[in-house]
Amino acid sequence: MNDRTTGATAKGLTDKDSTAERQPGPPEWLALALDIEPLDVRPALATGEDPLGLIMEAADGIEFGGALVIDAPFNPSPLRRILAARGFSSYGRNLGPGHWRVFFVLNGGQDWERDADVEVGPEGAMTWREDDGLHIDVRKLKPPQPMLAVLRLLDAVAATETVVVHHERVPQFLFPELAERGWRVERMAEEFANVRLWLMREG
Repeated sequence: MNDRTTGATAKGLTDKDSTAERQPGPPEWLALALDIEPLDVRPALATGEDPLGLIMEAADGIEFGGALVIDAPFNPSPLRRILAARGFSSYGRNLGPGHWRVFFVLNGGQDWERDADVEVGPEGAMTWREDDGLHIDVRKLKPPQPMLAVLRLLDAVAATETVVVHHERVPQFLFPELAERGWRVERMAEEFANVRLWLMREG
């Protein structure tokens, strides 16, 4: 990697600005990246080291359809633009102060930068808000954690709230629990690795 490339990528990890249009919620390909161990560059940055070489080396080893996950202290938007030029789409989640997790997938850069502010529940489920309601992603959680996370959220939200569940499969065992609590499935959409259910209270 020449000096010019190194300089460009180093700027990518220190510049937070982005001109990309924000789109709420996770892309469909995110489920493919949830099991990947993140490459955490926060310790290196905290000591003044430049982790760009390590990141680019990791990116060079990704085959088409593969994914890379980076933990950073902020949203590295210019880095995301650089990897977009190499064909990576990315999705960022703000997990808390000084902690961004950015998922990259090598798919031609079809959806190169999306973000969402999320909260992580006790079971590991992630929640965020969109125009159509409060979303909860329980994919990749081991049973019975998906059901527990959904029920915990339903017990905590307002009666007028719409809750959108992202699940790996149709959660048949959840339906009796919903009925017992006075909730119904308003509609359902089945996609690859993402079954979405819009839940509303009865009445």
